[in-house]
Amino acid sequence: MKAHLRIALLAALGALLAFPPHSDAADKKLAKFTVGYVNWIGYTGLFVAKDKGYFAEEGLDVEPKLFSAPGDGIPPVMNGDLDVHFTTLDTVVKADDKDQGAVVVPFLIDASRGADAFIAKPQFASVKDLKGKKIAATVGECNHLLLLKALDSAGLKETDIELVNMNPDDAGTAFASGSLDGAVTWEPWITKATSAGQGHVVFSSKEAPYVIIDVVILSPKHANKQKSEAFLRAMAKAHDFILANPKEASEIAGKAFEQTPEEAAAMLTKVKFFTKAENFSEVGTSAAPGPMIGATKDLIDFFLARKVIDKPLKPESLFDLAYLK
Repeated sequence: MKAHLRIALLAALGALLAFPPHSDAADKKLAKFTVGYVNWIGYTGLFVAKDKGYFAEEGLDVEPKLFSAPGDGIPPVMNGDLDVHFTTLDTVVKADDKDQGAVVVPFLIDASRGADAFIAKPQFASVKDLKGKKIAATVGECNHLLLLKALDSAGLKETDIELVNMNPDDAGTAFASGSLDGAVTWEPWITKATSAGQGHVVFSSKEAPYVIIDVVILSPKHANKQKSEAFLRAMAKAHDFILANPKEASEIAGKAFEQTPEEAAAMLTKVKFFTKAENFSEVGTSAAPGPMIGATKDLIDFFLARKVIDKPLKPESLFDLAYLK
């Protein structure tokens, strides 16, 4: 072998050793991080962060795990089987009532501003017209709370309807089949029902903007602080991306939730995504509590009045933004 050829081959071999090609072995260097979630348009940031490589940049191999209802992932977080879970603020209140401090909120994800709704068959013009009718909601969770708000607005009580306990996806499916007079559900079921002429919105989270708040929860007992901080940095970056690039975010959301980009774009307008800065302003400080503390107190009072929880809780104790760096 000629000397110059041997030198060239040795140089190429050295380059390969210095910069090995992408392999599964390289992926194993990423730290596994499990995330519970439900099919909710407000969780688009999870899929944006994966698609844009933000989690990988933070050294994380994020594994999403799908649940049927927001409260289903809380026990796995409490026992350490999930690193974090995306859920609703009302489920955190109930969890804290049972086991104070077992989970905390390190990040506000979004507020529903029309992406959750009480839908009814076309012949029922308003909530008041649904007295005595068959309505589905997830008992004890956020869409049940929205239903109660809707009934209150019409001067009705829960006993004035025939309540069927279903998770939001099942409620949407049952409504589409015609077996319900009304349902409290979320996107994409609202858009599916209204666009098909099967029903219309009689009350939505736009009329109760601080009722349905989505949050990240973790267990202080089990959480890995370094990995949790890395995850939240990626999520904050994803929210910035969604706000700056709505078209591309809609395309990513469409793939994640099996919708067209146009459908996803319309749904995303019904959600208020919180940035990192807004997390701090919404929660505030002990000296100057933000609006989220007041909203949490309203949830606590609402549940106390209906004996869903047993004792008054301190709203500020549910939040720990120290993980958000």
